[in-house]
Amino acid sequence: MGGSPARMLFTLNRIDVFRADKNWPETENRFVEKAICDIKNELNEQLQEYTEDIEKLQVVKLSTWPALLALQIQNNDDIYSAEACKKADNNFNGLINEDILEVLPRNVQKWSRHDRNRVAEALWQESYAEEFQQHLKEHINQHFPQLVIPQAIERFNVAAGNAVSEWAVQTTTAILSSSEEHYQQECEKISHIRSSLDIFLQLSDANLRKPFEKIDAKFKEVIEKKSEDDLVFYLQKTLKELQDVEPYKELGEKLYPLYGWSRELSRGINQVLESVAESLEKGQILVKNPNLKKADDSQVQLLESNLKRLINLGYTGSAARDGEIREARTDEDKKNLELLNQALNDLSKHLNLVMKDILKQISNQEIERMYQAVVELFNCHLSHLEKGANKEAPHIIIRFPDSQLIRVKKELSFISLSFESGVSITEGNWEEESRSFWHWLWLVPKYEARCSDNATIPSTENLLKNWDSQVKLAEPDLVKQIASWLLEQIDCLKKEVHKTQNDILDRYQARLDKAHQEITLDYEKQKNVWQPMERKAQELAEEFGLLGKLLKNED
Repeated sequence: MGGSPARMLFTLNRIDVFRADKNWPETENRFVEKAICDIKNELNEQLQEYTEDIEKLQVVKLSTWPALLALQIQNNDDIYSAEACKKADNNFNGLINEDILEVLPRNVQKWSRHDRNRVAEALWQESYAEEFQQHLKEHINQHFPQLVIPQAIERFNVAAGNAVSEWAVQTTTAILSSSEEHYQQECEKISHIRSSLDIFLQLSDANLRKPFEKIDAKFKEVIEKKSEDDLVFYLQKTLKELQDVEPYKELGEKLYPLYGWSRELSRGINQVLESVAESLEKGQILVKNPNLKKADDSQVQLLESNLKRLINLGYTGSAARDGEIREARTDEDKKNLELLNQALNDLSKHLNLVMKDILKQISNQEIERMYQAVVELFNCHLSHLEKGANKEAPHIIIRFPDSQLIRVKKELSFISLSFESGVSITEGNWEEESRSFWHWLWLVPKYEARCSDNATIPSTENLLKNWDSQVKLAEPDLVKQIASWLLEQIDCLKKEVHKTQNDILDRYQARLDKAHQEITLDYEKQKNVWQPMERKAQELAEEFGLLGKLLKNED
């Protein structure tokens, strides 16, 4: 679910089941409202960075089987059509108006083409197929161009649009500033612009780097035991502070993945462990958590077999829920205790293998979301830089194309985790009363020393709690890795921006120098020709820039 919900279209299938209710359509409407609420809650839980898109979510009703029959009934093949009519008559009379049903022959073979078309039309409408098809068409029309056209426009602007805008505006401005009187002033102006833009770039870069430098410094304090702050919470707090200032306010929750990964890792682990604990405590296999679909099927089956073995050995009910102290006195009890110990050890092995796959999948997903969050952050930063640069030098046309400058290096990786379970079996002593004839005769009890195997059987809570604690132990290193990686990406972006900016200024200086060298005595005449062209060039540049921004805003 790493994509934007803006392009998701949800359908509630088999909606026809509510037609059998006495209170239809009230029950149907209540269900739809609850379903939409549940979908939005789940998406908000899973994709917090897309809160605004989730509020606009599209959910439509549909009954696919009667909708399919409506199409099949209209088939030109009479046998094929009659078969569909029979299925419709047997299963979906509730969707067909009584006025139609009253005049239909009971034998579907006797339905005329007119009868069939009326039934098909009723099924099509009452199954919400028409409504669904209209929503789907609108959804595609709305979102498909935004998936394709912005990328095409961006490629065009990078390859040609920006160059045309820059050439047109800079050439006209250079010619109009090429007279002896204006040339020196323009050269000084370029020098001033270069200096001002360097300062602006430095300040903007410092503001962007500041929160990640703070996180890096906090990591050192925690490692050196000078601070007990929770680094993930500090990361979240620092990023939220960044989003409270311009220009990053517009990001909303887009930076959530940069600190939300910790919660997602813990949640994924805990959901699986809760399924394992519930299975053991209730004595039945309930390992059906969706996260387990991310693991290899054969490993999940081995885990289930291991849980069955533990349950058969008595590790269930209160023994699993609360734990217990076991004293194995007989050979059979000792054997069962040893088998239980082996099964608990095997549990750690199987969980390790399953969790390895699950954590890998969750980590990859969260890292992809983090990459996208950084792209959103850099897009916002570049937009701010471009706006500031063009405010300082409107006649030079400075563009910072996202696709050309944002090159986020995909180097993040999360460490693997593992844990061990099992029990420690110790040898103990107990005394057994002897039951010989002489002891009964003298009524004096006699005891003989016996050896036992003793063990404290842990509860499922204690057995499985190590996983979450290991995630917590790994968090400081992960936060450090993220902060260092982000600082490196910011440095790369700064270099690219600085180079792009200087290249544009250098090109303008070269055009101005060339125009000055080629200046003629009829400067005033040339001026009258080029001044209108300058205005047209500015308009052209604005239109190219506006085209890309409009599509981005719509997306």
